This record gives sequence, structure tokens and C-alpha cells, in this order.
Amino acid sequence: MEEIFLGVMDLQEAKNHEIQLKNKGVELTLKTNGATCTRGCKVTVEVWGKEQDGEILQSHFKNDYLKHLKGHEPDFECLTQVFDPSASEVICQACGAKFSPSVNECPDCGLIY
Repeated sequence: MEEIFLGVMDLQEAKNHEIQLKNKGVELTLKTNGATCTRGCKVTVEVWGKEQDGEILQSHFKNDYLKHLKGHEPDFECLTQVFDPSASEVICQACGAKFSPSVNECPDCGLIY
């Protein structure tokens, strides 16, 4: 069974997702990796899932993300934008403002790139 890398997150958050998904019959694997994870005050782990559970995982994490927005509607098109310093114009991932990449901060919302 092939595993897919889902991301790095806080250990407690990862354990919460592990419990929630186990109730749906989906198993997560939490791994420590010295290159990607942290120790100390904020412990992080890599989170892995089974490729066959991809749709359930995608739905779970999307719903969790939307729950934290508290009623704000995200513009998913803006979220997928990449800051390309060689482009003539870039789009802010946070607010959608267009600006010159010669400036490393969005003039509308202040997001730093």
C-alpha cells in the first residue's frame, strides 16, 4: 500500500486528525524526520496517509481548513498563485491584489513574500 506525504504539522494537531480520521476508517502515519520536523517547545511531525484514502483525506483537510476560516470565503484561485519574481505582475495569495514583484510585500494587505 503506497503512502502519500500530507504535510508537516504540530504533533497535537496531527494526533487530533489521526483520531478523527480513525473514526472514518482512515489511518494516518506520524513520522519524525530531522530534516523537516522540530523538537522542543513546538514538536512537529510528518503526516502520511494511504493513497487509496486520497478522496477522504482531501475532504477531511479541506473541511478542517474551512472550519478555521469562521465564515470567510477563501478565493482558492488566489491561494494557488505562485510568487514569481521574474513576472511583470503577481497576485497576492491572501487578498488577490495585483502588484509588481519588485516589492516583496503586498501593498493592500501587507503579506510578505
